[in-house]
Amino acid sequence: MHPVLVAVDLPTKLYNWLTESTSDLSELIEENHRLKSESLLLKVKLQKFEALETENTRLHSLLESSFKIGEQFISASLIKVNQNPNTTNIVIDKGSRFNLYKGQAALNEDGVLGQIINVHPLTSSIMLITDPNHATPVEINRTGLRTIASGSGIQNTLTLPYLPHNADIKIGDLLTTSGLGGVFPTGYPVAIVTKLTPLPGEAFMHAEANTIAKIDSTRDILLVWSKQEPIPILSGAPVEPEPLTPDAR
Repeated sequence: MHPVLVAVDLPTKLYNWLTESTSDLSELIEENHRLKSESLLLKVKLQKFEALETENTRLHSLLESSFKIGEQFISASLIKVNQNPNTTNIVIDKGSRFNLYKGQAALNEDGVLGQIINVHPLTSSIMLITDPNHATPVEINRTGLRTIASGSGIQNTLTLPYLPHNADIKIGDLLTTSGLGGVFPTGYPVAIVTKLTPLPGEAFMHAEANTIAKIDSTRDILLVWSKQEPIPILSGAPVEPEPLTPDAR
């Protein structure tokens, strides 16, 4: 009778085995989908953490540079870039409510960016040092020779239009602000000399320099009050947000 009982019981065992196998397979597929979703979520969170870590590093560098400056400062964030063939400027999220003023020096953690040209209650416009209409009084850090660095209209590139052929200047020389003109205090790093080309028959050579501050990738900005400027009183109370007016935009 045993073979008969085995034969009779076989369909039931086969059905139970198939049911369990199908159930296990379904659970495995479901678990696989769940693990894939969790893995994707963790990857997205990791990207966010990496972005936060990068931002924290950048802000830490900005804070360190502010201590090196030794003058009063306030930080701001980039909210808009205005570019056209004649001018290049950026808009930041701070304005006259924080006592910013026209002509105020703007830096990042590496060097000089430009100066404020328009101030509104909630925003300000900064003309970059690479703007064709901008000129920065600089000096060669190695020799102390003073000259002018003009904007070229090209990202991260300045020209030095008033260097005579016998000027003591070399490729790799550091240019810093000279303090003349009263806009930028002395000693701010501006650019590195990258090109020196004699121009026969001309009074001045052709010279170019690359800005130390990477203007095309800047997001966080320092606005600095020079030691000669009166120190403004900044309110510690939070400022209630207001809708941007057309002028502020």
